[in-house]
Amino acid sequence: MFSVRHPAKICGFVIGLMQAACTFAADPAAVVVTPTRTVEVDSALVNGGELWVTPEDLTKINGLVLKPEGACLGDLCIPLSEDARQKLLSTEGGKGYFNLTAFAAQQGQAVVADVEAKVWSFGVVPPVEQMQLQDATAPDFALANRKGETVRLSDYRGKKVLLLTWASWCQCKQDLVGWQRVYEDLKDQNFEIIAAAQDTGGEEAAGSSYDKAKATYTTLLDPQHTVSSLYKMVNVPTGVWIDEQGKIVRPSEVAYSRNVALLSIKVEGDKYVDALRDWVKNGDKSEFVVGADKVQTRLATPSKEAALADANFKMAVHFHQRQDKSRADRYFAEAQRLQPDDWNYHRQQWSFDPQSAIKLWMQKYTALGGKPYYEPLVIEPAGK
Repeated sequence: MFSVRHPAKICGFVIGLMQAACTFAADPAAVVVTPTRTVEVDSALVNGGELWVTPEDLTKINGLVLKPEGACLGDLCIPLSEDARQKLLSTEGGKGYFNLTAFAAQQGQAVVADVEAKVWSFGVVPPVEQMQLQDATAPDFALANRKGETVRLSDYRGKKVLLLTWASWCQCKQDLVGWQRVYEDLKDQNFEIIAAAQDTGGEEAAGSSYDKAKATYTTLLDPQHTVSSLYKMVNVPTGVWIDEQGKIVRPSEVAYSRNVALLSIKVEGDKYVDALRDWVKNGDKSEFVVGADKVQTRLATPSKEAALADANFKMAVHFHQRQDKSRADRYFAEAQRLQPDDWNYHRQQWSFDPQSAIKLWMQKYTALGGKPYYEPLVIEPAGK
């Protein structure tokens, strides 16, 4: 389906494009939402629900550049046959257009369209995701810190990183101070904690918790839940270990800085931190590092339902931030229907009505019927 010459270079190229400036128009022709960005385009065509964008906007949306060899992202090229080009490319008024929705269908990419509102939500491009998985490369991203400055995961290449997600609607916000203590112990050992608040409220929702923790590690705001999408996270807090070369050495799992016991929920946070300390000290010789095969299994290309759920959730967040409650509720409901076990989808929406949030959480928690709230934390040495 695609060719590649130097797959290791892809991530660096991706993030460079991730920061391409969005085009903001008073009345955009279309809005395109992806797992990593939202782009407003002022030159687009809609035909039968299909979205056609200019080649320039294609690059802004997902980084792809049209070349003779295909649709390319760095050294990764997705070939386009002559027949495919005839279906995907068109000219209108002397300007070239690319059929973004038809391309998505060809690649098995999730897409959700609200033609009336002129908004389209796309999932990840499967060939790009598959190539990253081949060598357990950590998907790069760019998020704002509390000062509004852009921070990239790749900025920390050369350090060991604990990528940690949390949210203001989770009691795990109280654990940020625990992670500050861990950070103070380990920061001089070429180690960084990157915390990303999965919160549509941004600074207003997350800032006070960072302040209470007196956090000096990297504190980011992730109102679109970008990290959760890229790393297949369905709950918070979740941690990922990323080594100095930008490779995942321990994929997404529940991450507390201390032991937790609430109702039947029990997490051995002390053991998790002990394992983390071992990795910071011993690197790839740590017995808690897992193999690339386990990373690939954990981050495998999602099912059709899971990919559509995430595209619906991104659409819901978009409309919520624009105060279009009826549309937001519709897409939240569809995301939850498609992925009923994704707590992030449910709890983010519940957080908009704090008075009923606890009741709704208890109802869903009780309905688990003994199933674990978090996937069991397996922190035995990898060799066992």
